Amino acid sequence: MIKIDTFIAMDLKNHFSENINQLQNEFINIKNKDSLQIIEKNLNQSKGHFLNGAVIVEIDYVQITSLFDWDDLNLLWTGFLTMIIDYLNDGFGKTNLSKNNIEWTLEKIINKRNNLVVFSSKNSMKSRLKGVCEENEFINEVVVSAHDYLTLREKDTRTQNLNEMVEKYNQLKQLIKNKNMTDA
Repeated sequence: MIKIDTFIAMDLKNHFSENINQLQNEFINIKNKDSLQIIEKNLNQSKGHFLNGAVIVEIDYVQITSLFDWDDLNLLWTGFLTMIIDYLNDGFGKTNLSKNNIEWTLEKIINKRNNLVVFSSKNSMKSRLKGVCEENEFINEVVVSAHDYLTLREKDTRTQNLNEMVEKYNQLKQLIKNKNMTDA
């Protein structure tokens, strides 16, 4: 089971709590009915330059990334999609496109029976977590979650910072189609 959710910061600030219980009160899932209002407020305050949040990746009920991995969502999502594209082209993808030294990797497990991958995350606290899952399931969940984020952001008129993410999203969808993978 793979679950990827995007959370946005409730307020615009440069530092967040170091306690997970407090962090949970500082971020909101983009599926929450108030998320668009919070995006609007934060983008107004940042003059449209950035939107802090986190992309939570859970594999088999284990969180590989967490709210501690917060950063500018435009950077996180663009880096995430770039990592997947690199993986599909080369069998290995890595991103560290963030302000807070977050590094994610995706690599194929060489196995004749299954198409398994290892997703790994290292955050600014130097903790590294890994999860193993089925390749198509992971990639399809990334596509669905990226679509959810883009759909919400398009409801806000300040999408100029999303151009690179949209380009990577479309490139990934085309690559999936060309490789005859299940298209989400």
